[in-house]
Amino acid sequence: MRARRNARDYERLMSHAEAHIQWAFITLMSRRLARPRRQTEAALATLATA
Repeated sequence: MRARRNARDYERLMSHAEAHIQWAFITLMSRRLARPRRQTEAALATLATA
C-alpha cells in the first residue's frame, strides 16, 4: 500500500484529509497511465483501430 497515510485519519481538518485522498488518486492514476503497455494490449489496440 503506497498511500499508507489514508489508512488512518491523522488530519484535524476535513479539507486536509480530502486533499490527501485526492493526491493519492492522482498519483495512482498517473502511475497507471505512465506504465508501459504490454505487447498484447498494444497489438489489440492496433487491430481495433485498423
